[in-house]
Amino acid sequence: MNKLVCGVVVDEALYDKYNLDKETGMRRKYMLCGQERSLDAIEFYAGSADYAKESPELVEEAKRIVGEIRKEIKDYYAAKDGRKEYVAMKHDTFDGYLKDLQEIHAKAAPERRALKEKMDAAQNRWEEDQREFKGDEHYLAREKVRYLDAREEYKGNVMELQRRTKEEIQAVQAEYEKHVTDFYSANGNRLDEAAVRLLNSGIKLTDTEIDGMVSQNIGNPTMLRLVSDHCEKMGIENQNARVYGSLARKAGADEREAFKGIADMVEKAVSENEVTADIWSKPESHFQRLSDQQIGAMGEFFVRPADKEAETAE
Repeated sequence: MNKLVCGVVVDEALYDKYNLDKETGMRRKYMLCGQERSLDAIEFYAGSADYAKESPELVEEAKRIVGEIRKEIKDYYAAKDGRKEYVAMKHDTFDGYLKDLQEIHAKAAPERRALKEKMDAAQNRWEEDQREFKGDEHYLAREKVRYLDAREEYKGNVMELQRRTKEEIQAVQAEYEKHVTDFYSANGNRLDEAAVRLLNSGIKLTDTEIDGMVSQNIGNPTMLRLVSDHCEKMGIENQNARVYGSLARKAGADEREAFKGIADMVEKAVSENEVTADIWSKPESHFQRLSDQQIGAMGEFFVRPADKEAETAE
């Protein structure tokens, strides 16, 4: 049966390695700021906002231990040919990538506004020159060249900002797509062996038992599909199995749409269209409100990766 270690799905043997002391048969202890602690306690401290305020050194040390273990697990599976239990991901949950888009917007939007302000200043200066020096053709000719140069520079800077912003969005999207694909792809290493044996046993499972399987696997699309397929095959009418199985088979369509919606808003904030850029790049703009709403909504998705801070070792 696959279990979690520091938010990472691992097999039974690796779970035991980090949680059990084979010599004593007791739970394995780690030194945390001079005191022995179990791994689940260390994971709790690493993700605790309260302790981060009260004992920041304790939290930082816990995070260091969790980080080292996660790296060890990554290296362990990377060294095994054909093993696909673990794929290194930038974030534990999908909303982290949407927050990355917010960070891109937070950097690009002020730059877009600054470019517009500089261009507006050049425009105002040129208009004032035309009023004040309308009789000085030579001066106006020089100033017009200066103004036209400023306008061309502005257009070029906006295009460069758009290019950089798009590249940053694409980099986040590549990481996001890797995570979504890995999460929803059927993976034999994520099968709950005990549950599979029960499903294959021929026993007529009750609604309560099916509901229990579903609730234990809301972060495991492979198992949700298996339970749903079993119910369909056996003629078991169970609403949870049907709903969650259907969501698992959507394979991230809703998540991809959510990403696209926020990414599109980021690109609007650096648009060459002045009105569009002004609307979407303001500090108090529709972007912040709508992107926050989408991030909140994603946190309520029925099927989603588990936040390691909310997980405890079984």
